[in-house]
Amino acid sequence: MAAGNARHRCTAIALAALIALVALGLAGCTQFVRLANDIRETGDRLRVAGGELTSETSSPCADCPYVVMVLADDQGRSLHNFRVFERPGRFQLAALNDSRALFAFHDLDRSFTYTPGEPAAWLDLPARLAERSVDDLLLRLRATVDRQPPQALPPLYELRGTALTQIDVRLAQVVPLADERFSPASADIGMWEPIGFMKSGRAGIFFLEPHDPARTPVLYVHGMGGSPRDFQALIDGLDRQRFEPWVLAYPSGLDLRASGDGLVGLLAELQLRLGFRRLHIVAHSVGGVLVRETLAECSRTRGCAWAGHFVSLSSPFGGVSVVGALVDYAAVVMPVWRNLAPQSEFLATLFDAPLPSTAHHHLVFGYRNAATLSRKSGDGVIALDSQLRAAAQQQATSLRGFDDDHASILTNPQVVRHVNRATRARARARHL
Repeated sequence: MAAGNARHRCTAIALAALIALVALGLAGCTQFVRLANDIRETGDRLRVAGGELTSETSSPCADCPYVVMVLADDQGRSLHNFRVFERPGRFQLAALNDSRALFAFHDLDRSFTYTPGEPAAWLDLPARLAERSVDDLLLRLRATVDRQPPQALPPLYELRGTALTQIDVRLAQVVPLADERFSPASADIGMWEPIGFMKSGRAGIFFLEPHDPARTPVLYVHGMGGSPRDFQALIDGLDRQRFEPWVLAYPSGLDLRASGDGLVGLLAELQLRLGFRRLHIVAHSVGGVLVRETLAECSRTRGCAWAGHFVSLSSPFGGVSVVGALVDYAAVVMPVWRNLAPQSEFLATLFDAPLPSTAHHHLVFGYRNAATLSRKSGDGVIALDSQLRAAAQQQATSLRGFDDDHASILTNPQVVRHVNRATRARARARHL
């Protein structure tokens, strides 16, 4: 445990030092070369295809999901990506610059593959996708389609982590916390090479043990430059009779709105496959901001009936002040920095959408500032006024502060007990 404390503390100090060094123009050139190359590849290849998903048919199954597939050709011989949606409305998902078509269907039999007779739609993607993302597409599902559906493929969930889906995000793989994908080196890739992180199969929702439908899942979401290993103490303290731990590994340098949108899709897919009725989320640092954006997207799409307790630990809901300087002066800007600038449009609208009606936010903050980089009240990395942003307090079910810095809050036994009480809570209470 002492070694774990030291590693967490070093991670927090490294994050603060990185911010300070970048602001002073002293960060290593190698990191920025990696970031520049990754961003260049993102601009060259990655796109977002979005618009409106509607249906001309009345649905015999209000709870059956909708699936949108991104295809490499107009016959469906090769799959680039797919996403599950709970209902019609606005949609968006990642595509590639050479993606050629979308195929959508209402999965009435929940088979996770198209079955003849299900409402469906084809849409050829516009040529302008080669140059930029598009957000004005219209997918109108009809009882019959004007061309043959995509060639027979196995159920889509079987394609996760295969060469068929070129945007390689893993789902429901059982791995230990010692897995290399959760190492400090892997976390570094996620921050400085976010697209490379996803291409190498490091991103996804992983299980630490085989799924047990009798238990309620708890999803752990790390912060910027972090990894699932950061939650070792909290996972060790979890009541395994009632709960099972899931962990999210995501590229923490990526835009938070894109990550949040993607997380909604992954959880919708898991809910379809596993049928869980409730899921709790524990998030640290920037991970808490990501989860709040995820829950905002749930509200915007009127989905995520599974949403339960959300515990945030030392999260910068008001942004990080020095990041504004990074956005203004850094030669290469990490996408997440734009989100965390205090005056960003992302933060300005983060709390516009309420939490889903079933979700309860337990806000945990740290106030031990042992750092020499900042004398401002906070945990040595995140200022107290950012952790306690008024909008976050107003929608929180409970508030609790601990005499911890940004790293030690993850290993404090009192925090572990508090988080466990929060996930077990049955009713709203202002203080736990």
